[in-house]
Amino acid sequence: MKKWECQKSELILNRKYFKVKKDTVKLPTNEIKKWIYWDSKDSVMVIGITKDGKLIMIKQYRYLVGSEVIEFPSGGIHDNESIKKAAKREFEEESGFKCGSLVKLGSFYETYGQLNRKIHIFFSNNITRSKQNLDNGERGFEDIKVEFVDFEEAVKLASENKILAMGSSLAVLLLKEKIKRKEMMIN
Repeated sequence: MKKWECQKSELILNRKYFKVKKDTVKLPTNEIKKWIYWDSKDSVMVIGITKDGKLIMIKQYRYLVGSEVIEFPSGGIHDNESIKKAAKREFEEESGFKCGSLVKLGSFYETYGQLNRKIHIFFSNNITRSKQNLDNGERGFEDIKVEFVDFEEAVKLASENKILAMGSSLAVLLLKEKIKRKEMMIN
C-alpha cells in the first residue's frame, strides 16, 4: 500500500495536556483530504501482581462514560522521562505500590484513526507497598480505589466484556496468552 503524503499540519487546539491537529494529506489517488486527530504523547500501563497472586487493579469514575470502571494503573509519559520510569511512577501514584522489575508485554495503538498515542504495557511480579499519590491539582482529579483481583477473575471479566477499558482488557488477555505459551509465569 502506498503512504499518504502530509502537505500541511496545523495545530487547531492547543491545551497543556490536549492537542488537536488538522493535517492536509494527499492520498495515493492524488485526492486531497483533511485529517483531524488528537496528537498525544504515549502512555504506560502496568499489571502488578502481589505475592499471593492478586492483580492490582484500580476503580475510578470516568466522566465521559458516566460510570465507575475497573482498569490497570496507567498514565502519560512526562517530558524527558523514559517509558519504564513513567510506568513505575504511574503505577505507584495510582496503586500505592512500587514495582521493581518490569517485563514488557507489548505496545499498542488505541484508536489510530483518531489518536496517535501508543500504550506501552508492562507486567511486574516484584512489587512492594508504598503510598498512593493521586493527582488532585492542575492535572485533574483522581479518586481511585485499589482492587485486588484474582488472575482468573480478571480474565473472566475481560472475556465477558466487564473490563470496558480497552487497554486493560487487552493487557490481561495478552498476559493470559503469554502464560499459556509458557513465555512467562505469574508466581
